Amino acid sequence: MLRNIGMFLLGIFLLFCGMGMIEMAITDPDFNIASTIFAIICGLLFVAGGVAIAGTIVMDGRSVKKKKKKTDVVADIAEELKSTVCPGYYKILEDKNDTERLLHYFREDYASFFDQDGIAENAAIVKEATQVYWHILYLQKNRLDQKGIRLKFTSDRFSYGDVAAIRKKSYFDKKYKVTDVSETIEAKTEFLDGQGKRLHRRKNLQTACYQILSAEYVSAKKVICPNCGKDATREDLIDGCDYCGTKFTVEDLNNRVSEFSFRKDYDVEYSKYKEKRKTYIPRVALISGIPAFLFCLINVIRIFADMEGPYTLRVAGAMFAIAFPTASFVFIAVYAFIIFVFPLLQGVASFSYMSKRMISKMKNIQEANMEVAKNIQKTDPLFSLDAFYSSLHNKLSAIHFASGPAEASAFVEGANSEAQVAAVMPSYQDLIDLQVEEIHLDGYSVGEYTQEMNVTVKLSLLSEKKGSVSRKKEKLKMTLVKDSNCKSQTVCAPSFTNCKQCGSPMSLLAGRVCSYCGHARRLAEYDWAIRSYKKVV
Repeated sequence: MLRNIGMFLLGIFLLFCGMGMIEMAITDPDFNIASTIFAIICGLLFVAGGVAIAGTIVMDGRSVKKKKKKTDVVADIAEELKSTVCPGYYKILEDKNDTERLLHYFREDYASFFDQDGIAENAAIVKEATQVYWHILYLQKNRLDQKGIRLKFTSDRFSYGDVAAIRKKSYFDKKYKVTDVSETIEAKTEFLDGQGKRLHRRKNLQTACYQILSAEYVSAKKVICPNCGKDATREDLIDGCDYCGTKFTVEDLNNRVSEFSFRKDYDVEYSKYKEKRKTYIPRVALISGIPAFLFCLINVIRIFADMEGPYTLRVAGAMFAIAFPTASFVFIAVYAFIIFVFPLLQGVASFSYMSKRMISKMKNIQEANMEVAKNIQKTDPLFSLDAFYSSLHNKLSAIHFASGPAEASAFVEGANSEAQVAAVMPSYQDLIDLQVEEIHLDGYSVGEYTQEMNVTVKLSLLSEKKGSVSRKKEKLKMTLVKDSNCKSQTVCAPSFTNCKQCGSPMSLLAGRVCSYCGHARRLAEYDWAIRSYKKVV
């Protein structure tokens, strides 16, 4: 639309130039016959060109106007101007499918859960989260309640450039149907004290990551037991799986969120980077062009009556006297910005996530992790980076928000690793928030009995003590292990196994030691377990 307006003004300019030539050829006594004929011919060519350009634009505009209301055309012009000088970010107000509705309602219930007093037994989020993830939310809410802190969470789904607002992939890991979802949102988290005073405010990263689990149906009535992978009817699973004894409610077999966190996303950050960069030049052009145009317009109006020559030619000259100096000033301003200001902006941007340097670093980490993932998939074809990130985030959240070793012991491999985790827990007791900033897969190996992975994780931790909130970074070096024959990475059932010693059902939330006979089970038989846990200063 803006291009059409520019072309229309060009046509009008050519029209007045042509009419001015014709008027001057007829009225100027100094023109001889040859020059008069030449001026008229040139004038007619200019008039014809101007009429053709302006007429084409007018006809196109009339066809558009028939389809749209006048207010729609004005709104389109305003929207096009806005999109030229503003990054392409906009709020998405409508949920178009079941996945979008699930994420929307989950975020609302998540916000309601943390904003209320205490922990309600009938909280809506209990029916939307897996047992393990609900346990982690419980630990964090309990920590906040102990400190008298309330968390307020607000969020909206946004579109950032050319990246889809919802991106997902689904697969069946022989037990659960797993859907990894990334959602571009704008979210804010506030921590308030008992009097409602804000202690801290955080603007979240733009990519929310979810893992959604549901049972896999092999027929209308038969479903895969999410614990042992055997076929059973839903009714049989409610009474207890015939093969492993695990009991489920009907809700346990529906879509459940097993992780919700914010992570840096290379595609989103790069799209934002491109969107913001492409607005620099139009903004400079607009900021410099408007005052230059008004200055030229005022001066041309002031001296128009004193200008000599045919009236139509004076109009064309006035248009030229406005357009040429304005365009020249904009040209100089843009190039001065590119030479002197833009490098400075790039230098300042190097300290933020929007810089190309930081985005390149994210891309390098992502590509390196994908190379390790390809190596793992040679042994474990179902291995998913997103699922691994989700699982690791949950384990770290449980460790950091637990009040004691027993609440996190299910995620470690044995007594030595339990002792390592227990040693650092006292330093986490003032923690109120955790964000994973970087995950590096440092190496992977597989032996006859176990798979082993070395991981480096960088965290951003928020702590509160005596009404004062502080943020610090934490770097962890971890070794995770899983049995060679284990191909699953989603452990979330209410009772995910029975004790091999006495047969009693064992909940993941109760730790790794059977409360009936004292036998210690190994999480590595079912999922990645922590073998070593070390804080790096």
